[in-house]
Amino acid sequence: MPRLSQEKSDARRAEIIDACEALYQSESYHDITMSQVASGVTFGRANIYNYFQCKDEILLALLQREHDKWTARLDELADDAENLDDERVAEGLAQSLAERKQMLKLLAMNLYDMEQNSRLEKLVEFKRSYARAVEALQRVIARAKPSWGEERRMRFLCSFLPFLQGIYSYAFHSEKQLDAMREAGVTPYDLDIRTATRDLVLKLLQED
Repeated sequence: MPRLSQEKSDARRAEIIDACEALYQSESYHDITMSQVASGVTFGRANIYNYFQCKDEILLALLQREHDKWTARLDELADDAENLDDERVAEGLAQSLAERKQMLKLLAMNLYDMEQNSRLEKLVEFKRSYARAVEALQRVIARAKPSWGEERRMRFLCSFLPFLQGIYSYAFHSEKQLDAMREAGVTPYDLDIRTATRDLVLKLLQED
């Protein structure tokens, strides 16, 4: 049997991720199966296992792809950051996250399962992608705030990065969660990702 070209292999990998992404947008994470993923690709199920051993690895690859897209957006922002005031930097970062709701959902709701159930090599691939995103974010801040030293930049990062893993849960609620909050007399937070991110980033940029 002829060996697949790298281009064909990459296309199959992307097709698997696309199929799983479509399922993730309509199904619960825990309800997604490899059989469902296989029904969404144009080649046999057995071939999927040449790329991923389980759905967690596929979804981790989806999260990796989301981070790569965010990194590209951050690189664009970094190119202009030295010419932007705090408000425009905050708005740029806010918009970059508003475009990545799926990334934020995976981080908030499924990161532990994906990392625990994936092979080490797949987790390393993701961590490298995550590191590139953090480096791009650091470039934005370094160019927007050239007077800041490394310690001050790290203070920004250590406040902003944990925010990424929690904002989705405050911005989006299931009907069951809303019903429970109403019965408990709890008022749901009324916020959106863009506004919450902009307000936080602006505060962090303007702190001494």
